[in-house]
Amino acid sequence: MKALKRPWVNLILAPVWFLINIVTASIYFGGIGINETDIPTKITENTPFLILITQVFLLTTLLITTRKDGFNILRNGWQTDKTKLPKDVLGGVITGAIIAILYIYIFSPLQTYLQINIGDYVPAGETITALGKQTIPFFIANVLLAPFVEESLYRNYSLTRFLENYSQTKSIIMTVIMFGLLHWVGGFWYVLMTGILVGLPFALIAVKRKNILWVFIAHLTLNLIEFIYITIKT
Repeated sequence: MKALKRPWVNLILAPVWFLINIVTASIYFGGIGINETDIPTKITENTPFLILITQVFLLTTLLITTRKDGFNILRNGWQTDKTKLPKDVLGGVITGAIIAILYIYIFSPLQTYLQINIGDYVPAGETITALGKQTIPFFIANVLLAPFVEESLYRNYSLTRFLENYSQTKSIIMTVIMFGLLHWVGGFWYVLMTGILVGLPFALIAVKRKNILWVFIAHLTLNLIEFIYITIKT
C-alpha cells in the first residue's frame, strides 16, 4: 500500500494537538496560581487562541510530512481547467452559504436541543459563547487558516492518498470520520454534524471535481459567515 503512514499520522495527530494544547494551557494556568476549580473556565475563555495554536501545529506537521512524501499542498489538488474556474468559485460560494444557513437555522438549534435533552460532554451554548470572546484569534484561526489547512489535510492530501489504496467509498468515509473528530471540542453532536454536514459533501465534491478549489471556497465562505454570525450573536 502506497504512502499511507504519513496521512494517518496527520489525521490522528489533528484532534490530539488540541488535547495537548489544552493540557499545556491547564499546566500553565496552574503554574501562575489560578485556582484549580477555575482552570476549566479559563480554558473555555481561551478556546479561540487554542484553536489558533492547533491550526498552526496542524499546518506545520502537514508541511513537514507532505514534503517528505513528495506531495506539494500548494500545488497538488489545485489544478483546474480555466473554463471550470468560474464554476468552482461560484459553486464554492453557494455551497458554503447553503451549509452555513442550514447550520445556523437548523443544525445549531438541533444541537442545542440534543445537548439539553439527551446530553453531551460540552454544555449547550458554551462553545459559541467562548468563540465570540476573542474575535481576532478566532478570525485568524477559523477564517484565514482553517479552510486552507483542513482542506489540504482532509480533502487533498489524505483523500488523494486513500484513493490510491482504498475504494472511493472507504476513502470518503474515513476522511469524514476523521474530519468530524477534529472538532471534538464542540461536543459529540458537533462532531457528528460537522462530519455529515461538511465533511461528507466536501469529500464527494472533491472526488468529483478532482481538485479542492470548490471545497476550499465553500469552506472559506462557511467559516466567514459563521464568524460573522457568532460575532454578532455574542
